[in-house]
Amino acid sequence: MFDEVQQKKVALDIVRQVREAILAGKLRAGDRLPAEKELVSTFAVSKHTLREALRALEAMGFLAIRKGSGGGATILEVDMKTTRDSIANFLHFQNVSVLDLSQVRKFIEPQLTRLAAEHLSPDALERLVRTHRLCHDTLARGENVAKYEIDFHRLLAEASGNPACLLIQDFVNNLLGDIKGHLRPGLSFSKQVLAAHDRILDAIQARDAERAEQEMFRHVCEVEEALEAIRKQKRKAGKGRRTPLDLSSEE
Repeated sequence: MFDEVQQKKVALDIVRQVREAILAGKLRAGDRLPAEKELVSTFAVSKHTLREALRALEAMGFLAIRKGSGGGATILEVDMKTTRDSIANFLHFQNVSVLDLSQVRKFIEPQLTRLAAEHLSPDALERLVRTHRLCHDTLARGENVAKYEIDFHRLLAEASGNPACLLIQDFVNNLLGDIKGHLRPGLSFSKQVLAAHDRILDAIQARDAERAEQEMFRHVCEVEEALEAIRKQKRKAGKGRRTPLDLSSEE
């Protein structure tokens, strides 16, 4: 399954081979890699280099490494959080703006909301209602509602049954959450978001797919306009310092 590695970028070659074996189905979640001594011999590398490669694979979410008797490297199924964080790490350096994220949201989220109105199960609808109620209650206490706002959108995406759509929606909304954390929109913004969620939820409960889609598009546009207004105001006041997330959009 594995070959002796090339001597340039040795650890990366090990990572590549293990990753390819996983993607090809030669290694599956729950499988254990051979013992360290055998891997060192197979790859013809030092223990230090092998451990460096395995740590990289662990950081990527492909492996869990346990020490001690009965330990070793076990293949994992890469989870949503690990994948989302990897994409977010890449986008962190790509000058992503509010407008960039809104453009993606306009493509994806109205359609996901239409699907939710058409196919959301009673149990899933109850979870959506409960999450929305928690958001209202949390705001009434003057606490941060960001988690429940994101959960509301995630539950809508889950209704599609499409893991690719869910992944896109998830990392976009988490990046947007980071941007909100920097811009710090106030109470009026949160109230506007909840009012939009009220309208969206009402359309979904009525199984009115067209209205649900329209309300989500309206919501995304409102969020974009509000955050851009805050961003411009803070930049004008000299408080809108650029960050690696690039909270700005160039005029």
